[in-house]
Amino acid sequence: MSGPERPPLTDASLLRARLEEALRGAYAIDRELGGGGMSRVFLAQELALARRVVIKVLAPDLAHDLSAERFAREIRLCASFPHPNIVPILTAGEADGLSYYTMPFVAGESLRAELARRTQPDRVPLPRALDILRDVARALAHAHRHGIVHRDIKPDNVLLAGDAALVADFGVAKAWDAALPPGASRAAATLTRQGVSVGTPAYMSPEQASGDADLDPRADLYAWGVVAYELLAGAHPFAHCTSGAAMIRAHVVEAPAPLADIAPDVPPAVSAIVMRCLSKAREARPSDAAELVETLGRAADRAFAVSDPANARVTPSAGSGGRGLRSRAGLVGVAAVAVIGVAVAWLVRAPSRGGGSVPPRVATAQTAEETYLRGKVRVSVENRTDNLAAIAALQQAVAADPGMARAHATLARAYAIHAFYFAPDSARKGLLEDAEVEVEKALALDPHLGEALLARGVLLWTPGRRFPHEEAIHAFRQALTYDSSLDEAHHQLGMVYMHIGMLAEAEEEFDRALALNPGNTLARFRHGVVAQYRGDFARSHAVFTSTPLERNPSLWAFQEATALFRMGRVAEATALIDRFLRDYPRDEGGVGHSVRAMILAAAGRRSDAEQAIAEARDLGKNFGHFHHAAYNIGSAYALLGMKDEALQSLQEAVDGGFPCYPLFATDPQLDALRGDSRFIHLLDGLKRDLRTRARSL
Repeated sequence: MSGPERPPLTDASLLRARLEEALRGAYAIDRELGGGGMSRVFLAQELALARRVVIKVLAPDLAHDLSAERFAREIRLCASFPHPNIVPILTAGEADGLSYYTMPFVAGESLRAELARRTQPDRVPLPRALDILRDVARALAHAHRHGIVHRDIKPDNVLLAGDAALVADFGVAKAWDAALPPGASRAAATLTRQGVSVGTPAYMSPEQASGDADLDPRADLYAWGVVAYELLAGAHPFAHCTSGAAMIRAHVVEAPAPLADIAPDVPPAVSAIVMRCLSKAREARPSDAAELVETLGRAADRAFAVSDPANARVTPSAGSGGRGLRSRAGLVGVAAVAVIGVAVAWLVRAPSRGGGSVPPRVATAQTAEETYLRGKVRVSVENRTDNLAAIAALQQAVAADPGMARAHATLARAYAIHAFYFAPDSARKGLLEDAEVEVEKALALDPHLGEALLARGVLLWTPGRRFPHEEAIHAFRQALTYDSSLDEAHHQLGMVYMHIGMLAEAEEEFDRALALNPGNTLARFRHGVVAQYRGDFARSHAVFTSTPLERNPSLWAFQEATALFRMGRVAEATALIDRFLRDYPRDEGGVGHSVRAMILAAAGRRSDAEQAIAEARDLGKNFGHFHHAAYNIGSAYALLGMKDEALQSLQEAVDGGFPCYPLFATDPQLDALRGDSRFIHLLDGLKRDLRTRARSL
């Protein structure tokens, strides 16, 4: 270790004073957040970028035995593969004998804190637990693909922030290992330093507990299994162990009680894969964390019982075959409150200033109209929270009054929006089937109901139907024939026109929507999108900045960041995308990462751009608006001079519902392709199709 040898510092105030002095001018220490035997944690302000960060400082007496240079190098290496479910490491270094690293400050709490508040009968609600575990599994799958093993998965390293769970301290255990003196024993360190280990005794795999230095991703899967068991059963699988040594022995030789016996409500497939992860022999465990993600995805979308309204879940109305939607914390929570025969009634819980909740209110025929209107107001907003709230209110309305055709039609549209923007693969087909059922119910009650025909158009214009533009246009026009007051039909009609390149017609429809309803913010927003497709980025930026982010976070962020980027305001575009991905790590459709890919490609950072492209594809595949991400990916490849990949992605955008000839024909980001015969052929086809549509429509 570089620098003069110093005696151990055990007093937190002395350590803070030394840290403040060492980092003076770069960071302003706010307060200590906590820590254990291995490190202390401080909240600080990074002065150059005016952002809050967390600084983790290795305990000086431990750091004294390490190579600070190797520790920092290993952390930087493991921090080079970002993911929405991983808390990134920003910097790592050594100052005045202190080894440290920094991370963004994540507002929220750890899974350990969540578990500490609960006892076995009061477990984390099943849908929330499945969500948390899937997010952790996604982080592991990503890291393992890049050859990184965490080695210390435990509830303390899982942070619950907003709508996501994030894994912290990736690479730290490996960095610790790499920086130990040659011949140092992990097992010895575990047993001789209470609370200090490369890995934590309660979550160590048998091979890790035995001191095996050759760890692979299956060690993380074992630790994930322990966390999953604890979360789902409400107790650690070896809760009877009272010492670290006893715990290590249990991991090596004891078999935990079957999860299915302890928690029979857990889906059998989930119980089975958790127990596989807890196998003593690593070859008996799943070979890939992706299997965990897939299993949990299927289970999460089938589960529908909730005990805590703060962790929202929506179950479809009668006749849906038991399919479900899910969500977590948000401004509005949704919970089941009654099942009467085959009808499901719902409540919408708003936040209470006093910390309590609004008393449940079960729908009746007298409240059907009110709940329908509440759902109708929210259905067009198109963010996850409002969409779930709309579904809940509309389910309540149809349960109270099954003869209300408008409620069935609007519920169908809400289901379709969720399927388009938010639902995973395993739930999408069922949601669209449920939406079709609701449309048919509405039309059976009123064959000329404009709202039902509007919903039919929304259902037609989906990836599963390969975006039949002409059919969707016909449905929206038919809806307006029966009800000329439907501003949303004008908006949806304009949106299809915009995607196929009929930009003037699109603007006319958006104007008509706004004339009928000046509060249709998304119709106003899409005037900015049309301006962007015409290359008028100043105008698009002006429109976007006047549109609230919360109306549709992913749509707003990627379009506004694109406008800033195309105006040459790269730093602002980068900051906006970074902020969006921090606040909305799901990045539905992969659009945020696709904009990041364009920015990186324009800067010539090929490796980083390709990584962002991979993330965009991983997050966005099969989502309704992935065609925009595909176009951006094609643009990024074009900027990198990778013509084959660019043409493939642009064709994917066209086939995926975005054959916008004016944009393809004029976008300077595609200039590298313009002499390529394949691109010329693609443009000729788009131009021909646009002319044909314009004549026929």
